[in-house]
Amino acid sequence: MGNFNHTNVQEDLPISNQNRLFAPSIINKAAIFTTLLFIFLVPWGDSIYDGMPRLAATAALGLASLQLLVHGTHRNYSLFHFIVILYFGWQLISMVWTPDIAWAEGVANTSVQLIFLVLLFSLVIDNRMRLIAAYQAYVFAIIVASGIVINSFLSGEESGYLRYGIQNLTIDAVGVFLAIAIPLEAYLAKYYQHKIMKIINLVAIPLTFYAIFLTATRTAFIVGIIGLLYWAFTQRKASLIAKSLIGIGMVVALAAILAIAPKSSVDRILSTGESITEGTLNYRSVIWGGSIEQWKESPITGVGLGGLGYALSKQSVQYRGAHNSFIHILTETGLIGLILFLAMHISLLIFILHSPFEEKAFLLALLMVIMVSQLSTHLQTEKITWFVYTMLAIHSKMLSNIRPKF
Repeated sequence: MGNFNHTNVQEDLPISNQNRLFAPSIINKAAIFTTLLFIFLVPWGDSIYDGMPRLAATAALGLASLQLLVHGTHRNYSLFHFIVILYFGWQLISMVWTPDIAWAEGVANTSVQLIFLVLLFSLVIDNRMRLIAAYQAYVFAIIVASGIVINSFLSGEESGYLRYGIQNLTIDAVGVFLAIAIPLEAYLAKYYQHKIMKIINLVAIPLTFYAIFLTATRTAFIVGIIGLLYWAFTQRKASLIAKSLIGIGMVVALAAILAIAPKSSVDRILSTGESITEGTLNYRSVIWGGSIEQWKESPITGVGLGGLGYALSKQSVQYRGAHNSFIHILTETGLIGLILFLAMHISLLIFILHSPFEEKAFLLALLMVIMVSQLSTHLQTEKITWFVYTMLAIHSKMLSNIRPKF
């Protein structure tokens, strides 16, 4: 991957070794390799062995820690990292008043792991070549994940009623993980000069979209559309003939997907509008209402980390997740937690808006994808969610013309 040329977005990035995937240090090489391996395994590795991505993450963290001890850190951090520490710190503090300490301990353990993952990505992915490699590792992972979903369909192994996914992963999460890849695929297809890599990333777009249809995840479908719109945006400077061919290709690809996807999946996805306007969004509106009612009892501090399930049970609503990350965070950690979570997004936006135009468009699309995906899911504790947030921070910091020090 390190030998492939891609468009030079900005030459004078303030990062050392900006065009090298692997540094001379053996420790550094091992840390980068295991980090990329972890990124590659996260979307599908649990289907082979439940805990495989965790093993890769443990190795990557260990090697990154050794790298930190031996070589120090590049210190290229931003406001994002400071707010992340405050956000997770407040979560841990909220365990003091949680009504469900046993569940809270599990969530707290996950939160600590996520802090380390943010620091891992920030330390290891410290130049543009490694940034591209990380994106590509995720796209390769999604190609594998799409293959697993398609194989599940062909073999009739359902992950839900007439829905197909990946073993040991929730079906909605699989759909969103797939959808997140579409803007990455479009970005890489645009900026690679190497024809094989361009083709791989372009072909991955319809493959990923087909797999989304097989999961029959309506949130993923909406998020996937955002990715497709970004891809269409990248083609705005193409010739009229090229645009016509692209338009025809998109129509043909969509028709093919609708033709070969199971009718049940297509019907479920196409019922998105009806579910929003007439239904309860699969009981989500009931959960949201119950969550807000519980939040009103402790608006500043919330019910406590991991306490949502206990709080909802008092209203005979048996869910531990709010199916909306923002409402979930608000209910459990109150206005303080939600303000910190939103401040993290604002810190990303500040750097994104100071990036070059083409990069800004990609980063805004990716930020929109991760935010919209959490409006009807509670993925705020997923590794991939924080991979995306951290990549947004790293990428925008590399390209931004502002340099606040933290």
